[in-house]
Amino acid sequence: MTTVNEIIAAIAARAEGRYEVSCTEDELLSLFTDAGNAGVCRLRRLNAEAGWRTILISSLAFESASIQAVRRWAADVRDVLPEPQTADLYMFLLIEGIPGEEASRIETDDRFCRKVVLRASESVNDFLDRTFLATLSPVGESGAIGDPLLAALFAMAGKHPWTEPQLSVWRELLLSGKSGSEVAQYLDAVASGREVFP
Repeated sequence: MTTVNEIIAAIAARAEGRYEVSCTEDELLSLFTDAGNAGVCRLRRLNAEAGWRTILISSLAFESASIQAVRRWAADVRDVLPEPQTADLYMFLLIEGIPGEEASRIETDDRFCRKVVLRASESVNDFLDRTFLATLSPVGESGAIGDPLLAALFAMAGKHPWTEPQLSVWRELLLSGKSGSEVAQYLDAVASGREVFP
């Protein structure tokens, strides 16, 4: 069975070049009664002033008491996180022997945080591809999930061909870490013909 340390190593590898990673969150780990089978990683986009995304990772048995304990942990962590970081709280669960339908049921319950449960036949990479850490690749490349932003931009260019020359600039702008209002001001300046620098 996949271990918490394997998930932490995979998160760190997947986040390289995209996020600043901190996996030494003893304060948050201490809120869990079974901290020996758990870990915490916090990620923040590189060169961004946005807050941290917090990932709680736990390996547990498929028992009601264990599942209740991790839910309680998520609630306790949510109580200590500052706003708006409570919106970016995730839980990656490694539940031994869990049936697929039960895993799906747990994932649909988004109280306290978003949950992702490792399936029995799933590799660590496939598991992470179902999270915000999904591999980014050009649209149409098989074997990896496509970049959803790039896919959306290409779909827009298909409907509105005049946008195609702007796609790379818009993508960079949207991924720049600027606030929504800064992005809107930039697009307004471009639309009105004022010279601006992203």
